[in-house]
Amino acid sequence: MSDRRPEGKEGPALAEEPLIETDQTLADNEQTLADRDQTASDRDQQASEDDQAAADLDDAEHGQGAKHQRTAALRAETARDRAETAHLRDRTTQERDALAQRRDELSMLRDQIAEDLDKESADLDTDEVVAAQTQRLAELRARAHEIRIRAASDRARAARDREQAARDRQQAARDREQAAYDREHAATDELTGARRRGVGLEQLENEMKRARREGANLWAAYVDVDGLKSVNDRQGHAAGDELLLSVADGLRRHMRSYDLLVRLGGDEFLCVLPKITLAEARARFDRLRAELKDSAGTSVSVGFSELRDGDSPDEFIRRADTDLLARRSA
Repeated sequence: MSDRRPEGKEGPALAEEPLIETDQTLADNEQTLADRDQTASDRDQQASEDDQAAADLDDAEHGQGAKHQRTAALRAETARDRAETAHLRDRTTQERDALAQRRDELSMLRDQIAEDLDKESADLDTDEVVAAQTQRLAELRARAHEIRIRAASDRARAARDREQAARDRQQAARDREQAAYDREHAATDELTGARRRGVGLEQLENEMKRARREGANLWAAYVDVDGLKSVNDRQGHAAGDELLLSVADGLRRHMRSYDLLVRLGGDEFLCVLPKITLAEARARFDRLRAELKDSAGTSVSVGFSELRDGDSPDEFIRRADTDLLARRSA
């Protein structure tokens, strides 16, 4: 005969207490996940509304860029939140798997106790004891069945959590891609593909810091498109846009991939050229002027300045602009 006896506050009954606590923890996690999902959905809606508002604005320099910067920041924050949500879902899934395993073990324990009671009942003589053992046996088997059902439910929920976590990660990846696109769109002048003034000046400051850190030279070229106003007046703004695009394309062809091109204003560009000599820089722009004269019948005026100790971005640019004006009047 087995020595196992029905337990009071021991065995399966005691083992169920931490499962109840885990159930509550998982329920709290699920509420957190639901709140995060709603926040992400709200941000998606706000980003879509900002996109539409940006598309409706006419001022490409100041309106659309600012709107797209806000959208990029919003989508980047949403991507981070979704990644954190996916991590929380992964953790919740693992806890559910472990909970299901513990429930399986608990149901097996109750089954074993029931089997022991079956064996003990066969050795008992009195009807009263047999009836008591039979009732206890039925209770244990019913509880074991309930636990197995709950374990199956936990495993099914864990599977759903895994699927949702995978979807969260995919959406987070899409959000990161969209945020990167929005940031790039906000930083790029739509007509010429050059950097917008605000973002460009920030990148100029970074280039100045890098040059000083590395002890390398840095040149700025201030470029003015000759005759743009005349083209706009005589041929219309579409022709002027074509001229600006031709100049920007030409600048990129004669600049290196890591050189910085910024559109400062309507017909003014800034080229930032690290680790280059003045002679090399002038040769590049001489070739550009010859190319523009042959292809578009126009040219550009260019002034240069080299970075000095103590220069601010404005001072660095101003000297290049002053050099341009001096060359024009010479």
